[in-house]
Amino acid sequence: MDIPGAPGAVESPAVWEKAEQEANRLREELKKAVKAEPREIGVLRRELTITVPAQVIADHLDHNYGELMHDALVPGFRKGRAPRRLIEKRFGAEVRESLTTSIIGQSFFAAVENEKLDVLGDPLFRVTAGASVKLVAFDEALEHFKLPEQGDFAYVCEVELKPMLTLPELKGIEVKTPEIVITDGMVEERMLRQRKIRGRFEPVLDAPAEKDDQVIADVTLRVAGAEVKREENASIGVRPTRVDGIPLVTLDKTLADVRPGETRQADCTIPDDYERADLRGQAGQFEFKVYEVKRLVPEPLEEAIKAWGFADEAEARVEFRRDLESERHDLLQRAKRAQIEEYLLNNTPLDLPGDFTARQTERAVVRRAIELQRAGVPASDIEAKIDELRTSAKEQVASGLKLGFILDKVAEQLKVEVTDEEVNTEIARMARLYSRRFDRVRDDLQNRGLLDQLVEQLRQSKCVAQLLKDARLVTAEAPEQTPEST
Repeated sequence: MDIPGAPGAVESPAVWEKAEQEANRLREELKKAVKAEPREIGVLRRELTITVPAQVIADHLDHNYGELMHDALVPGFRKGRAPRRLIEKRFGAEVRESLTTSIIGQSFFAAVENEKLDVLGDPLFRVTAGASVKLVAFDEALEHFKLPEQGDFAYVCEVELKPMLTLPELKGIEVKTPEIVITDGMVEERMLRQRKIRGRFEPVLDAPAEKDDQVIADVTLRVAGAEVKREENASIGVRPTRVDGIPLVTLDKTLADVRPGETRQADCTIPDDYERADLRGQAGQFEFKVYEVKRLVPEPLEEAIKAWGFADEAEARVEFRRDLESERHDLLQRAKRAQIEEYLLNNTPLDLPGDFTARQTERAVVRRAIELQRAGVPASDIEAKIDELRTSAKEQVASGLKLGFILDKVAEQLKVEVTDEEVNTEIARMARLYSRRFDRVRDDLQNRGLLDQLVEQLRQSKCVAQLLKDARLVTAEAPEQTPEST
């Protein structure tokens, strides 16, 4: 985006340096002037009411107009000669919009620093859209915020906080070295996994829906009889899940035996972190108007054997067993990593809330989704596992969140970082697991918002690897391992 009145100026390194200096100056001023009123709205959650004094706004508007007067190109005037009044009239809206972005961003950072808050992720901003109040991300919030002509500027946002924790001793952790035995069951599971990856969801024409099928439906959410949200042709799994961030723990029962053309309803309670604050805590109802039922059909074994290039099923089983034998080292390392993670979970005091917000649950879900994708688990199985996390597996959510917090602290203490080369190497490995192109896998991760989580998980894996180097290894037998143990 060009600087008002000075097209192309943003390409200049000098302009970028000057803008960065101005942003730092604004933040330092706001540290002294901004007012923040924090309010606890849940465990590890705060609401912040942030107020920016009118004088700070006026001073920086004056500064920005002064800078623009030197650079603006205005027809009829030589560069830097246009009067202030004309500059304000011609570029006022753009200048105020640009300053709004800076004011909100820098005042938030200043308030967080002043209040000594260790914030997790990005804030959500409270805005009024029509007759409703909702929480939105920064980019969308900018469409609703404008600096006042006079007076202070205030806004409200919600943040999640990192917990305070003390790490246990990280050197000399006892780790047992188990014996890994490749079983017929592991071979069978690996073959079925590959068939599922190559399988597809096909329409069910003569039978009702079963658990883990997919239904294609128009989904409508109503509260007090009024339509709140509607999505057409949505793909919904027949299992407990969250729809629009709202848990539906009995959706599998609601959609059980449904057929195309039927309509089902599911009652719900709007959670206390829903985007529309005015609806939180109220009773609602989802309506599902079903058009189609689909079921995953793994690739037939005969076709899979041919696609894999084997003469018959016996040869396929021999080769799959050989592959698993070659992965014995990876399975062994995975078993050791699990012990390191269990040690950290058991020896790091950290109390987490019993009821998790949608954002907290989703953080654990994304972590698990990446773990499963790195292990080559079929997409249909990943969807089923993460739906379980979103609705009923509270212990798994708590464990996943806690482990993420702990390993983040370990990475910070050990100063562990991840390079672009390491990220690309891992994406290439995942692409091979799914027989897909590298660029397709990377784009898919990026589009689904999983790339950052992959980087974070690689960072945490490097932490565990470092702890394993410093561990005390002892030999012991272990129960049967499977490729899916992560």
